[in-house]
Parts: sequence; structure tokens; C-alpha cells
Amino acid sequence: MKKIAICDDEVNFQKVLREKLEEYYGMLEVEIEVFSSGMDFLDRFKKYPLEFQMIFMDIEMPGLDGIETSKRIRKINQSIPIIFLTSHTELAMEGYEVEAFRFLDKPLQMERLVKTLHDFDNLRLLDSKIELQDGERTMLVNWMEIQYVQSENVYINVYLEDTRYLIRKKLGGIEEQMPKQIFYKPHRSYLINLGFVKSFDGKKIMMKNGNEIPLSRGKRNDFKKSMMNYLRILG
Repeated sequence: MKKIAICDDEVNFQKVLREKLEEYYGMLEVEIEVFSSGMDFLDRFKKYPLEFQMIFMDIEMPGLDGIETSKRIRKINQSIPIIFLTSHTELAMEGYEVEAFRFLDKPLQMERLVKTLHDFDNLRLLDSKIELQDGERTMLVNWMEIQYVQSENVYINVYLEDTRYLIRKKLGGIEEQMPKQIFYKPHRSYLINLGFVKSFDGKKIMMKNGNEIPLSRGKRNDFKKSMMNYLRILG
């Protein structure tokens, strides 16, 4: 379950944002905690710096504003995504000092909020890992390290930049685990990481390492759509 913090001094806005987050994730998939000031949030964050996966931070708050609160957050946790909220877009530039993940205008637009949450979920996919069993060795491999996977009877060859693992597993088994935004199956024997595609035509896909992957005739248009979607979201 995701845990999200809202730090905003406007009670009505807190309610609206909470409802929209619950609508997007579902009440059973997200826990939301609300703080009405920067100091209230920091008191909690100093004790539990890994409790939240995302912070919505109002820039304009009395006392300790959102920018200063975020500077103090960054001294404790460098990577937690901070989404700034403001009705004055000229203040957003200050957010780059603390590497804000996104800026959202008030009043909140659902379309922009959904895009922000979608991008956040994609980034979490990039950081996820798979466990591969190569004989007696167990490897933890980041999905983004895998260039492509090739089926070989009851085995699969998992190709990384300078390594190949031979794993006793069927292609369908690993396909079920793969992030669909990143990987595509252009042929019954291959799964490819779209981030390693160099070029393609109607019959084959050229990977960045120089290897050619066959592209089934019936998948040409679908592959183009998947490639464009990957570039739009993660490229």
C-alpha cells in the first residue's frame, strides 16, 4: 500500500486532493495523511523519514513555507518525490532548488494530477527488480538492465549489456512479471526492452548492441504504437 502525505494549510483543498487520490488509486491501495503546516510534517518526517512514498507540498503556507520545508526534507531524504502545489506559478521556479518531481496549479486539474501519478508509478517500475536463478546463484536484476530475453525450449537467455544468464524458465513466466510499459514481445521467441531499440523496419528490430530481433508481420503496427507510448512516457 502506498502512503502519501499532503502538506497544505487549506482544509477544503486537503479534502479535494484526498478524494482525487482515493479516486485514482482506490481507498484500499493508498493511505493518505494530512498535515496543515511545514513544522507539523517535519516533526513526523524526522522520526520516520521512509514512511511516505510521495509528498504533496503547498508552496504558500504561513510560518515555514513549502520551499523551506522541502529544503529541510532534502537534508534527510534526497530522493522522495515532492509535488509542489501553488496558485502562483511564478513561485514554482524556486522548487527546482529541491528537485521537485512536479508542479501542480491550484485549483487542481484532474488531468494533470493523473499524469503526475502515472509518471510516478512508471518511475517506481524502473526501480523494481526481478530475481533470476542461474544454477545455484540467485541474482537480483533491475528491469532496466535487461536488453532482451530469448526463449530456448524450457530455458530463457536473459541478455544484459555484458552478461547473459541462462535460466530454466519459460518465456511466458517472465513475461507475466515484466512491466508492460517497458517490454514488448515482437516475436514468439523474444521479449525486448524498448529502451534498447536503435531502429526498426517492417521485418526486424535492431538493438543498440547490434543484435537483430525478428518482428512478426502481424505485430508491426502494434509494435510502433508500443514504441511511441514508451517514448512518450519514459523516453
